[in-house]
Formats: sequence, C-alpha cells, structure tokens
Amino acid sequence: MPGPIWRYPARSFIAYCAPDVAGASVGDWAACDLCHVLIEADDRSGLAQRSLDELVLKHPEAIAAAAVLYEDLAEMHQQFFAHRSGRAVPITATAA
Repeated sequence: MPGPIWRYPARSFIAYCAPDVAGASVGDWAACDLCHVLIEADDRSGLAQRSLDELVLKHPEAIAAAAVLYEDLAEMHQQFFAHRSGRAVPITATAA
C-alpha cells in the first residue's frame, strides 16, 4: 500500500467501544492517493472495501471475519466523514 500523501483535518472522536475498552480517533486522518480519490468522490463503500482489502492483505487470517470487519470499517469511516473539519491538504516532507 502506498504511503499517505494527504491529510484530512478532523475532530477527535470515540472510534469504538467494547466491554472495558474504548478507542479514540485523535485528530487528523492521513490518506494515500487512491483513498483520497474515494473520499473526494464520497465513495464510502469503495473506501471500506479498499481498507478491508489492505487489512486482509497484511493479515490473511482476518478473512474469516471479513463481513464484520467491513461493517466496522464502514462505521469508522462514517464517523470520519462526520468529524472532518476541512479540505484535504497535501502532506509535504520536511527535513528532520
């Protein structure tokens, strides 16, 4: 998967809750060029499918839970769209 080249300003939100565990999405989101195209086209199902495909590529054992993972990813992306706070900004490399 190509690295991120876009940054989407976003407000933080609770990303998931499970018994005794909660996870937060803190601040901006990063996107590769293909995900950026899907976000700009508001292709939410395409974005969820791409995310799932990349997850399964890196973790083949996740295929057994693909349907549930797709729904979870789609829900998290819905939260991202609801918490976006600005237009995409190119990520520029800076010297360390």
